[in-house]
Amino acid sequence: MLKISDNTMDINQVSLTGVRGIVLLALLIDAPRSLQEIRQAYLNLKIMEPEHSDDIIRIDINTLKASGCDITRAGSKTGYKFTLLSHPFSLKLTMDEVNLLKKVYNRIKNRSGIELMLKYDELFRKLASYVDEQEIKEKLYGISILKNYNIDFVKELLEDCEEKRVLTLIYKNPTAKEESQKDISAQKLVLQNDNIHLYGYDFDKKRSIVLNIKRIKSIITRYTGLGKIEAEIITVKFLLKNSGKEVLEENEQIIETTDDGIIVEGKYYNDFIAAQRILSFGANCIVYEPEDFKQDIIQKLKSMRRVYNG
Repeated sequence: MLKISDNTMDINQVSLTGVRGIVLLALLIDAPRSLQEIRQAYLNLKIMEPEHSDDIIRIDINTLKASGCDITRAGSKTGYKFTLLSHPFSLKLTMDEVNLLKKVYNRIKNRSGIELMLKYDELFRKLASYVDEQEIKEKLYGISILKNYNIDFVKELLEDCEEKRVLTLIYKNPTAKEESQKDISAQKLVLQNDNIHLYGYDFDKKRSIVLNIKRIKSIITRYTGLGKIEAEIITVKFLLKNSGKEVLEENEQIIETTDDGIIVEGKYYNDFIAAQRILSFGANCIVYEPEDFKQDIIQKLKSMRRVYNG
């Protein structure tokens, strides 16, 4: 038992032992280490005196073993390095638990903003960092829809939208042979069908546009305070049959409930996005207004019918 006296040396010694244990565990989690490498790390952090022998390191290794760590001996087969095979401080997750996480994530992702998706992505990466089993680790990394995105670039675009910046960017349209330069006002970053799109106002075309951010090759310049252009919002009123309110997006609200279903008012960035949303409901949706948009939907449906009728 530690006896506390006026001399604080005993307390400092206990604290130093704990620090060395944490440092040693971190070193071995990072990579196999030799006695010399561990000693140098201790000296650099000033948690070991130069005149002390390597027996202190061996004691620390045995302490970790006693706490449940599996550490190999430093012999010729290991390049005279200690290797951490496992430790009791890792997170234990089963494949069933990871699959449940993925199922829950898939249910909420389409109703969540990019900010929340970034937090989930960070959560899955953090969980993976605490898991030893490689298959579970890769499964966790694979849950997030942002796994194939440059996270820093996504965060930069979010800030551009918050500041309503004017961006000069290089974009590759899928229908164009060459890349083009665009001057746009960044307005909103949106998740659609597992892809991130940038809503903006194109100064050359003088209309709202939607850009898949994976097709943005580079951003040449950013200007703050010049891009405060109001988004072109279209409001659509429609009847949604045989559906609950859980299918609605954040930009849609129920304004009336009838025997046939719910009457919804949706606000969309432009006509194209509004039409995509309405058509996604299939026969369960009837547009009420605006009249010109309703007629456009009718024409699209007639055109689709002609295609399927050959």
